[in-house]
Amino acid sequence: MSLRPAVAALACCGCRSAVLRAVLGSTAPSVRSLGTQRPPQLARNFSTSPRRLLSSPGSEDDSSPSTALQDEAEKPDQDGAEKHWFLEVEPPRHPPSQHVPTLPNPPRDAPSLLEPMIKYVYEDMGLDDLALLDLRELDPPAALGRNLIMLFGTARSERHLHISSGRFVRWLRRNYKVNAKADGLIGPGELKTKLRRLRKRAKLMGTNTMIVPGGDNGLSTGWVCVNFSTGEGDLGEMASFDAGGRYSGFGATQTGTTIVVQCMTESRRGELDLEILWRGVLRRCLERSRKVKGEATGDKEELEALVSSKIQLAPGSPTSQWQALRQASQQQRYFSTLARRLQAQAEAHTDAAGVQQGRAEAPAMETDTTQDGFVKLRREIDVLHARALPLSQQSFQAFIAFALRVKSPATASERLALVDELLLTGQERGLAIESEDLLIDLIESAVSSPAYDADMARAQRNLELLLAEKRSSMQESQVLRLMSAYARRGHWDRFWNTFRSPARFLAPRSADVYELAFRLLAETRDARMCREAVSRMYMDMLREEPPVLPVGALFKSLRACVLVADPSAEEMIYNPPLPDSLSVVERRGIERNEFVRVLKDAEGHRAAWEAGQRSRVRTMTPPREQPREQPFETDADASIRLALLSGRRSG
Repeated sequence: MSLRPAVAALACCGCRSAVLRAVLGSTAPSVRSLGTQRPPQLARNFSTSPRRLLSSPGSEDDSSPSTALQDEAEKPDQDGAEKHWFLEVEPPRHPPSQHVPTLPNPPRDAPSLLEPMIKYVYEDMGLDDLALLDLRELDPPAALGRNLIMLFGTARSERHLHISSGRFVRWLRRNYKVNAKADGLIGPGELKTKLRRLRKRAKLMGTNTMIVPGGDNGLSTGWVCVNFSTGEGDLGEMASFDAGGRYSGFGATQTGTTIVVQCMTESRRGELDLEILWRGVLRRCLERSRKVKGEATGDKEELEALVSSKIQLAPGSPTSQWQALRQASQQQRYFSTLARRLQAQAEAHTDAAGVQQGRAEAPAMETDTTQDGFVKLRREIDVLHARALPLSQQSFQAFIAFALRVKSPATASERLALVDELLLTGQERGLAIESEDLLIDLIESAVSSPAYDADMARAQRNLELLLAEKRSSMQESQVLRLMSAYARRGHWDRFWNTFRSPARFLAPRSADVYELAFRLLAETRDARMCREAVSRMYMDMLREEPPVLPVGALFKSLRACVLVADPSAEEMIYNPPLPDSLSVVERRGIERNEFVRVLKDAEGHRAAWEAGQRSRVRTMTPPREQPREQPFETDADASIRLALLSGRRSG
């Protein structure tokens, strides 16, 4: 029992076991038996080496505490030398990138700073589409400085732009002791200040409608211009002399190279397109310098090659693509096209021979299916695709209308699939597939299709939505076509919507539109629809600018519609009943009958118009010319005239 305090005083389990083995010796098994009462995890904290397990028990008794402690200290080193199986993992092997970056090469006699700066801009700043412009030959120099070298890069976002530009300025100051100036850079402190002022301004303005939602508010520039000079700066005022040694002035001479890094977002870079601007400036400067030196300036290819050597654009930039396209368009084709012409003639001859052979060998293939118009159209379109035949806009619309209207057992899905194929062909060939005329043709053909079903109705609704999104006034002929198609299909809601479409755009409706509407409604023999139509449309006719009078074919259609609405209206006008045989209520009903009054008013307008036409014809007809009558000469007048003539002769 006296061993318990001593054992508890030892903090280290290994030291405790070693001391107990050294002190107790032969009583060690009894101690182990006591130790078995402890938790298993405490008993397993100390483990002996394999050599010690195979040794004799006497060797354990003779071991000293210092030896045991040394073995325990060396144990972790031995375990660390062994590598576990789960640590034997090969490092990941990444596949090689398909995009090999091409960085611009520093120009000749450029500052040593330029090459590491380009690598830093691409690798650490993360700017893409690097382009280098060597503008050191500009004369006069640009406002940014003499010996100008300009580097362009594209940032991924506005935040990336400002953070990377700020780090670039600090990198130049730390590594090269260059004080660069970053125009357009918004630092973290300035950004917080602007945001705080913006929140305060928004709180003061409240619900002011003059604030543009999603505006700039001075928080986004999209463009940071970092510029610095690698020279010694201004050397002070000094005199200048010309080539003859004469004094020409004085001023500060600036040496070194000016490096400008244009960091922009993708949208701002595409909007400004400064590469094209500086390219034009450099071309004009080189051309002017060659003229001054007396060199020939007529060779434009040589000048373009010289300009291209000064400018290194990104491979995927729009400017480089346009430059490559221009160079490709200037190439000349030196091969003959005779082989192609012979090949086309051979193909035509082979096709004609194949057709004749097929007709001779396979007469049984001509079945009733060849009489199907849809199958014929399908074959014509296949030939159109196979031989790349020309296709005009008129033929294109005719094909589409025929595919939907032709009488054939083909289903609506087959017809719509063929129309989709035709539309794709028209789009590939640059035809107008979203014009208003084509949409109206499609709607009219779909409504008039003999295979009209749910699929065709769905396509019709989609086409009508596309037509409504255009928000343009239809022509009168288009209105008449859609009204006729809707009336034949019985879509009266769409019929009335089409009838009212000119009024939505403040366009007048002509007499043809009213005549067609009255005629189509009269053909239905529906009294309710005719009553509603006469009540609505007759007053609209007279309110048009100019008014539409019920004359000619319009009067006949109106009269037919009125007679469908009220068959006794015309009888009430021409053969009214005797007033004595009617009661007061019946007499008032006849007088207030709407259709009787409409028919009377239409008769009056027609009679007045015909009378006006007759009077106009009379006024426009010139009167017949009457023959002039010679004045009657009396005998006294004749005798006086003869006396005067005789007196003149005698005198």
